[in-house]
Amino acid sequence: MGKILKVLFGLLVLLVVLIVAAVIIVPMVVDPNDHKQEIIAEVQKATGRDLTIGGDIGLSVFPWLGLELNGLSLSNAPGFGDQPFAALDHVQVRVNLVPLILQQALEVDKVQVEGLVLNLAKSKDGVTNWDDLVEAGQKETADSRAAEVQVTEKKSAGKGMGAFSIGGIEISGAHIVWDDKSTGDRFEIKDLEVKTGAMSPGQPVEFSLGLGLESAQPALQSRVDLSGNLNADPKAGSIAVETLRLLLKVTGEGLPKEGVEAELRADLYVNQKAEILEIKNLVLESGELKISGAAKGQGIQSAPAFNGEIKLAEFSLRQWMEKFGLPVPETADPKVLNRLGMTLAFTADQKRVALKDLRMALDDTQIKGEFELIDPANPAYAFTFDIDKIDLDRYLPPKSAGETGGSQSSSGKQAKEEPLFPVEMLRKLDLDGTLRVGSVKANNIRAEAIQVKVKSKGGKLNIDQKVGRFYDGALKGTVNLDVRGKTPKLKIKQSASGIQAGPLVKDVSGQDRLAGLGGFNANLTSAGQTVSQLKKTLNGKLDFDFRNGAVKGINLAKMLRDAKAKLTGKTPPATNEPEQTDFSEMSASAVIRNGVLDNRDLLAK
Repeated sequence: MGKILKVLFGLLVLLVVLIVAAVIIVPMVVDPNDHKQEIIAEVQKATGRDLTIGGDIGLSVFPWLGLELNGLSLSNAPGFGDQPFAALDHVQVRVNLVPLILQQALEVDKVQVEGLVLNLAKSKDGVTNWDDLVEAGQKETADSRAAEVQVTEKKSAGKGMGAFSIGGIEISGAHIVWDDKSTGDRFEIKDLEVKTGAMSPGQPVEFSLGLGLESAQPALQSRVDLSGNLNADPKAGSIAVETLRLLLKVTGEGLPKEGVEAELRADLYVNQKAEILEIKNLVLESGELKISGAAKGQGIQSAPAFNGEIKLAEFSLRQWMEKFGLPVPETADPKVLNRLGMTLAFTADQKRVALKDLRMALDDTQIKGEFELIDPANPAYAFTFDIDKIDLDRYLPPKSAGETGGSQSSSGKQAKEEPLFPVEMLRKLDLDGTLRVGSVKANNIRAEAIQVKVKSKGGKLNIDQKVGRFYDGALKGTVNLDVRGKTPKLKIKQSASGIQAGPLVKDVSGQDRLAGLGGFNANLTSAGQTVSQLKKTLNGKLDFDFRNGAVKGINLAKMLRDAKAKLTGKTPPATNEPEQTDFSEMSASAVIRNGVLDNRDLLAK
């Protein structure tokens, strides 16, 4: 037994001596720089490209088996210029042999890459400057496939690799160009910096990434900075990115001089085996704009389904658009668009997208409702919205002093009429919605307790509206549009009752010229795609009836009495009667045939 131990001890000592000798002798005897030409020749043989090694090749053996390369450059493909396809100032990779030999654990030191340059390009014919490398790689893969199968079989029969760790990755000064001559697109990534902490399975790792990005069309310059804490567990199939932070600044064409800045923060969790995705603490900020929320996803690979919530904190939309140089719509009231906020919950899957519990504040208006999209492949829409009050006149463009109606051009000729109805869109539109408004003001006309129902399917659009309070009266009607045929067909039915004519006429015209209580009815049909076509094909009936009113500004009875007195040589009697013509009844009905109105019963009492 003692002799065996002595032999084993002797072999151990011999092994240690050999390792020490290798550590000392190999770097002295083997100089990788002596083999530069052989390496260059092999690269030329395999790729057809010229490799330049301008710096030294460093080699270490024990305890770290490492390789260091400096000043590498690979020539470009024929027809893509003299600039190199790829270049590298410095790269270093080292593997610790001690744990690899004793524990079969792969421990890689920090991987360092400096001064990486990639010039990627596509010609006008659609050929890229790496197509030849791909073909060479495919050929080499085919030739070595049998050998790989044998190696794999041997590995599967033996003991697997143990732990795996990397001391980190550090990429600095990288520059990547994409130049597509076939489309004119050109992008440049400048000053790419990537840094990570030590990485091993199941352990979190900090990372950061920074780069500058430039594009030619449009001419934009961007700065991107990304950081976070990554924890990946390949066995569990989970990835977590906590304290994720993305900073973006963009300047250039179409943007304000100081540019546009945005910051995104979130915590992200993904489990591929369980098919779960979760986003927490999501915040997007850009100036005064702040959006926050959260989302959860299930079946993310097989049958994706998501739900979550989004909140837009109240801010001044007008000031935000002005700050970033965005065009602000011209409004009659310059104080509008100064308050905007929103909250909503959402659910989405492959067949349905729904927005629920929508709450929105726009200046003095409160909006709530729901929206649903069913089957995105053949979309059907449904919505319900409630608006408490809104003054649309505040949001319309201001009227200029010389503004006049009409559709004539400056030359006095009739302008070309544009189609009124988007026929193709309406034929595909599947819509069912309800809009309720507490009060509205538009073109100085006021209405309250409004309900509008809209339905559209198969090229038939139906709008049913009711106004509960319209100048002390009520208004209701329907509009039907049929675009299934070659020519759109329109049907309009409207009726009103109990309306105070005086306030209505005053709000419409700005003049107090009429008083009375009454209503009207209209039942009309038409066909066409332009205003002139609709006028020519207009047919139907209409009538109105007003009671106990007056036409202001003229007193017909007084005019007749004054005329009679003058004809008889008498002086017209003095009177305090108002300048208006009272009537107990004013009514009329009309028939419209092909755009011509025929009235035969105008009556005023």
